[in-house]
Amino acid sequence: MRILSILLAGFLSLVAGSALAADAVATDVGAANFNWSGAYIGGVAGYGWDRNTSNYFGSSVDFDANGFVGGATAGYNWQRGQWVFGIEGDISYADMKGDVVAPAPSAPCYIEGCSAEINWYGTGRARVGYAFENFLPYATGGFAVGHVKGSADLGACGFTPTCSYSDTRWGWSAGAGVEWAFNQHLSFKAEYLHVDLGTPSITSLNPPFPSVDRINFDTVRVGINYHF
Repeated sequence: MRILSILLAGFLSLVAGSALAADAVATDVGAANFNWSGAYIGGVAGYGWDRNTSNYFGSSVDFDANGFVGGATAGYNWQRGQWVFGIEGDISYADMKGDVVAPAPSAPCYIEGCSAEINWYGTGRARVGYAFENFLPYATGGFAVGHVKGSADLGACGFTPTCSYSDTRWGWSAGAGVEWAFNQHLSFKAEYLHVDLGTPSITSLNPPFPSVDRINFDTVRVGINYHF
């Protein structure tokens, strides 16, 4: 929670500062005549984090998975008055990993431990923003897809051979961000995105089956776009 609070505070500070930055560069980009319509490509990099829970026989153990995320984006905007409507897709490498060894034999994951990992993910989203000349706050949402992996030890698998999952899963994503233009071709953005990839299944030969909670994670990313 402390890390999340720091990240959110930094994100809000960045949003506030971006408005001042937009004013500072307004005369350079001809803000009064700036139009967001058109195609763009870009890159993003940031940090992702989530909370994992492994359950077995009424006991559970929590652990975090977090790490670097980064990749490429592409999209298209249509501006109508001050409203900006768009579509955007992205694909990102993810190095989000976590593991735990529970301290008590009464909990799962107490022998060799449990682990979770997100290797990559992508989203396809709609964007809706309201332009203040060359400064664009926006909301975004759509589908998501990603590859997730996890393993559990004998203590979480009912003392059968170690169980695991490795799935490419589909889900949804939603978030918000701000983007501001340095000139007619280059813009900078900061974005928060929540991704939910559903619940993977861990099966074993000894019911009741162990399970994990929904795989959903949060990211804070910054990026640069080139507008054609």
